[in-house]
Amino acid sequence: MRKTFFQVFLSGLVLLLGLLGAHHLITSKKKPPSRLKKKAVLAVKVVIARSRPYTYTVETTGTVVAPRKAELSSEVPGRLVYMAPDLLPGNVVPKGTVLFRLDPTDYQAALLRAKAELAQAKRALAEIEAEAERSLLEWKRLKGKAPPPPLVIKKPQLLEARARVKAAEAAVEKAERDLERTVIQAPFTGRVLEVRAEVGSYASPGKTLARLYPLSGLEIYAPVADHFLPYLSVPGFNASSGSKAELIWEAGERFWRYQARVKRLGEEVDPKTRLVPLYLVLEDPSARPPLLPGVFLTVKISGKTYPRAFVLPRRVLHRLRGRPFVWVVRGERLERRWVKLLSESEKEVVIVKGLKESEEVVLGPLRGGVSGMRVRVLR
Repeated sequence: MRKTFFQVFLSGLVLLLGLLGAHHLITSKKKPPSRLKKKAVLAVKVVIARSRPYTYTVETTGTVVAPRKAELSSEVPGRLVYMAPDLLPGNVVPKGTVLFRLDPTDYQAALLRAKAELAQAKRALAEIEAEAERSLLEWKRLKGKAPPPPLVIKKPQLLEARARVKAAEAAVEKAERDLERTVIQAPFTGRVLEVRAEVGSYASPGKTLARLYPLSGLEIYAPVADHFLPYLSVPGFNASSGSKAELIWEAGERFWRYQARVKRLGEEVDPKTRLVPLYLVLEDPSARPPLLPGVFLTVKISGKTYPRAFVLPRRVLHRLRGRPFVWVVRGERLERRWVKLLSESEKEVVIVKGLKESEEVVLGPLRGGVSGMRVRVLR
């Protein structure tokens, strides 16, 4: 019994000494020097902000239109005996060109009759005036200074004869006008749209013979969104003279450019597209090749010019709850900068407020970026 107790005691003592030795070795072991972990620094690419004058440009599409057209017709009836050989659709006819002639025979005869009736009326008036003068002399010889009665001096007959002369003169004037109306001229220099008559056909008043439009009256219909209007000069809306514009006519591989100017605002907003119609006119109506109604154009309208704006790649722009901002690097630290945009496209943005000259603006997306974060600029 004593032997067993002594063996257990020795075993426990050995175990205890082992534990104490292990604890001493663990606690007395020197710790290796600790190394401070360096935080990773985000590397970014930047673009230098450089300001320059910038002209706000609105690009849209336009269509050439002829707002005014003239339908030529005869004011008197008759058979057409002449038609200008150049009166063909597409041709330009100068102002005053004789386009049609009606058979003048009946109107020439009517003028001769009117002139004969006028001569007869004047002769009858002269005879009555002579008789009235003789009657007045006879009255004075017999009655002295007493006033003669109207019938003695033939006053009623004179009034009637003078009225006949005036009527005959009016008839002559009408016959002359009718004869002149047998010749139909171009009222302005214009392009022929349509011809509806031929030599030998009968022209009646009001029947359309041809349709023209004035070359100087062509306009370009160019609808724009209403939020562009504050940047443009529109006569009658916000300015006395209109913004300048460039028109581009693309026909296959050929391009033609024309200079134009905004003339006026349209009559109403398109109910489907909600676009505001603008009308432009050419600076030089004689520019070649001539524009034709219906031609489709690219329209670039030059609006307000800003003396200082920053034109940067589209990748610098970010938004937070709809508000635009950019990241700027200042002293190796990020700074969120709220900006005012003038315009933006798929390739670039134009900033007019919020940036300073020569600042470094971060390019591309920046996930997890916060103001004050340390960054390294890639050179």
